Amino acid sequence: MSTAPLKLLVVDDEPHVELLFRQRFRRRLRKGDLDLAFARDGVEALERLEADDDIRIVLSDINMPRMDGLTLLDRVREMDRVIELVIISAYGDMANIRAAMNRGAFDFLTKPLDFTDLDATITKTHHQVQRLIDAARAREQAARLARHNAFIRETFGRYVSDDVVDELLDQPEGLVLGGARRTVTVLSSDLRGFTALSEQMPPEEVVAILNDYFEAMFQVILAHKGTINGIVGDGLFVLFGAPIARPDDTERAIACAIDMQRALQTLRRRPGFPVPSLEMGIGINRGPAVVGNIGSRQRSHYSAVGRDVNLAARVEGSTVGGQILVTEQALAGVDVPVETRSRFELRLKGVADPIVVAEVVGIGGAHATAWVPPSDAVTPLDSAIAVRFRRLDAKVAVGRQQDGRLTALSTRRALLVADPPPEPLTDLQLEL
Repeated sequence: MSTAPLKLLVVDDEPHVELLFRQRFRRRLRKGDLDLAFARDGVEALERLEADDDIRIVLSDINMPRMDGLTLLDRVREMDRVIELVIISAYGDMANIRAAMNRGAFDFLTKPLDFTDLDATITKTHHQVQRLIDAARAREQAARLARHNAFIRETFGRYVSDDVVDELLDQPEGLVLGGARRTVTVLSSDLRGFTALSEQMPPEEVVAILNDYFEAMFQVILAHKGTINGIVGDGLFVLFGAPIARPDDTERAIACAIDMQRALQTLRRRPGFPVPSLEMGIGINRGPAVVGNIGSRQRSHYSAVGRDVNLAARVEGSTVGGQILVTEQALAGVDVPVETRSRFELRLKGVADPIVVAEVVGIGGAHATAWVPPSDAVTPLDSAIAVRFRRLDAKVAVGRQQDGRLTALSTRRALLVADPPPEPLTDLQLEL
């Protein structure tokens, strides 16, 4: 690989100097490892330096017309690049030589020139220039890395805990652009009935409630090292296993879901909180996904895509308020005790086979936590209430209308008797 020649600028107003240097360095000039430029005074030298960024070493006389060597030295020191200046002066001019060294000259030579000494000085100066260039590059790389790390901390710091950011900085392969296939645990949550409720409230109050809610949820999620991957309305989408994978990803996701429900309970009980009946449903699934920066050059988002990612949202959509449903395939990888209230099959739109889910209320091990969901107890009615109902699909009534009877009620639940009965956790439109 060819390297650029060393380029020197010789500044001297004596006309024979250029011929002298070209004669002395003719072999190196022919070989191409040295390039010489010349100027008659400091003004011309500055013009040369401004026009040629490759000049790194200046050999300059002191006494010259228009601009002397000391003034040139001061001007060179102001330039934003690596240049070393060697002063050439008469042996008896030691006062100026000392002044030049004090102002930052790298070295000095005395006239008449000893070319052996000149060769050694040029070599020494060249090595100094290379050290300074390498140091400048190292500083720039450090600054670039600092900016990169600051960007990661700023971008991910809002969505992951500090120690996850630290791991990202230590393991940048966790941020492979364009997507990488990996196994992740996905938590999807959504508030129940909040959209309809918010339509009856001033926008400022809705925003204030959501801010309080998200503040409480984010603290829990980050404490469990989850990555807040998306916020849609009042819903949250959280990854465990990306950008940093851990053996206990699913355990932390389950513990996170339980602690989110507990945090919402605490928020609802806060004096003055305007929606004490606020409830949340959470779905958790685990499986392969493509994770990375997904989007376009203009706008991209660190996200996860795949069937099992979507399945978590589908499971969450089947929950009632105060419920945590975890798929069987997610629970299969958990090695600690998990407390469940029930297990049942779900038939989800777009999913060919039914999936088994469990309603989780507690987990043991290193992330042990539990909570008491709202009571499901219903009170039998003295006389049944006749109703008609249809199945809802994406909030649209579909299928034929059926007759049924409500035989028991609570503030949260009702017991519907019908023949045939609807599938468990089916959304229904009721008409009294």
